[in-house]
Amino acid sequence: MSDHYSVVQIKPSPSQTKLLPAQKKFNTLIKNINKQRKLLLEWQEAMTQCQQQAVEKLEPLRKELGEYQAQLVLLLDQQFDSHKFTKNQQEKMCDLILELADVLIVEHQRVDLKPLFDKYSTESFDQLDQASDGLALDMLKELLEQQFGMTIDEADLDVHDIQATLDRLNQQFEQQVEQQEAQRATQRPKSRKSAKQVAKAAEETAEVENVSKSIQAVFRQLSSALHPDRELDPVERVRKTELMQQVTVAYSKKDLLKLLELQLVVEQIDQIQLDAIADTRLKHYNQVLESQLNELKAELAQQEMLGRDMISAPPFMPIVPKHLMTTLKYDIQGLRETILNVQRDLREFQDVKQLKAWLKDYQID
Repeated sequence: MSDHYSVVQIKPSPSQTKLLPAQKKFNTLIKNINKQRKLLLEWQEAMTQCQQQAVEKLEPLRKELGEYQAQLVLLLDQQFDSHKFTKNQQEKMCDLILELADVLIVEHQRVDLKPLFDKYSTESFDQLDQASDGLALDMLKELLEQQFGMTIDEADLDVHDIQATLDRLNQQFEQQVEQQEAQRATQRPKSRKSAKQVAKAAEETAEVENVSKSIQAVFRQLSSALHPDRELDPVERVRKTELMQQVTVAYSKKDLLKLLELQLVVEQIDQIQLDAIADTRLKHYNQVLESQLNELKAELAQQEMLGRDMISAPPFMPIVPKHLMTTLKYDIQGLRETILNVQRDLREFQDVKQLKAWLKDYQID
């Protein structure tokens, strides 16, 4: 994060004993925005690092584990057919084979193991999968109808892609709200607005325009000072081009704080000018900063939700970015230990006596 992020702050002028309310609010908003920026950057860096580690370490281990588990389930099938087992041992063998085959089919796409699953199951994998999807569909439909408060067509639901389902339903919900609002507007009796209402509406419109103009004014000042085509020095032209790119991005995002930071960087304004911002303009700045802060909070909530999903953290559990790497390290270590255990089972289960001895302690859930 750039060192100049914390520079933007209004200080009392020599003639002031304390800051005015609007100035205090400005400083508080700047402080909160910087705090949210820092936290958002930590989340983004943690997510990127975890995704890289997952690709480089976690996924290869998962693939390796799947290969050993496939060897194990085939070995168990071979031993089941080649030796005699008691009824209790057979039940345990069936349970273990079905559990392993299910994991391999679902998580490792080993559809070639479906016949093996069907061999030990009273119902085929596809029948059970269809029944499971049907149950999940009913539960999802009931849950989302309660959440959205509208009847949902099952054709719009996909239990295998919840995010796509939510995106689709959110769009439908917004359209429904717009249609209902439009219908109410046409049915609502038209009444003539009073002079006071007209004046208030005009004032609100003007306020929105003034807020927009405040950002535009800062953008124009920076654009005028940084236009690279007007610079003869090649080195300075490169610097101005880079700064102008930052200005353009900040303006497109309505990032007033970044624009003010850039004004300080290029010495277009100094601390004295910052301290003397007119109250009216400061009010407009505060409105822009409030909006910017809310957008950052929403983006941060989205990042936290993605991180929570990544480590399967329950909704009530507070999490911070460092939890991602800690959990990922535990997952990687857990996979390595599981691989060693499966490798040991592969060696020992070659001997049917050791397999039968192991089955004594195996419990069917």
